[in-house]
Amino acid sequence: MTYLHTTELIFVCGGTLITQKLVLTAAHCTKANVDLVARLGEFIGTREEQDTIRSEHYVNQTFKHPFYNIVTHANDIAILGLATNVVYTEHIRPICIPWWTIWRQYIDNIQVLTGTTWGMSMVKNESDSFRTEVRRQPAEMCTSSNGSNIERTQFCAGNSESSLCNMDYSSILGAMIPYKNYSRFVLIGIATTNQRCYQPSIYTDVLSHIDFILSVWRYFSKGQSVLNPSSTTTTSTTTTTQAPSLNDDRGLIWDTGLSNMSESVISV
Repeated sequence: MTYLHTTELIFVCGGTLITQKLVLTAAHCTKANVDLVARLGEFIGTREEQDTIRSEHYVNQTFKHPFYNIVTHANDIAILGLATNVVYTEHIRPICIPWWTIWRQYIDNIQVLTGTTWGMSMVKNESDSFRTEVRRQPAEMCTSSNGSNIERTQFCAGNSESSLCNMDYSSILGAMIPYKNYSRFVLIGIATTNQRCYQPSIYTDVLSHIDFILSVWRYFSKGQSVLNPSSTTTTSTTTTTQAPSLNDDRGLIWDTGLSNMSESVISV
């Protein structure tokens, strides 16, 4: 995870590294006139001080979903552009994101997801991360702030044993998905401000926003700061309840973390 804080070292949100210069987070984490810094490689509490490896990068661009709705929590997703490249290490790597909808039914059938949360450490304004299991729930168990039903680009998860709440807005949900002879942790959801302690809560469905993610990635990689809303991605509509068969490494974009879990490669 990425620890997002202000220049005054005040914690703002969590995020997820998806390329060397892009961090995926929630739209509600972006605020006008607030300078953000992305800290990676945060090891507090579980490692000795000399083992701590951190990397900090100023955020110089913000891409918030144009249709983010603060009331319904719809499209609560944003991407932050970093001023400098992140250097990948053993502990700092981008997360994988499936971007072909052939994975839709398979991912939706994963009932128990893994959530990563931030907990306050003994040192002020620093944190250590831990994981918790979060179970999917029927959509009718979640409602938005105005009492309306959740949208198709969201999903409901959480129960009496879930501990994602309060300061864990923007925490991620994911799952280990088989790839060839091993597994990859894949990003599935992002927490909205609807988080309720030990109760079902609303999450942003990442796969539903893959066009937005890829559009930002393509335009940012070309050095442009304005997102072209007409730029979309063509995706397959086939679904499967089993993990699609993978034959080679071409389906994973290792240097970006963007994954289509197929034999096609993202082209810039």
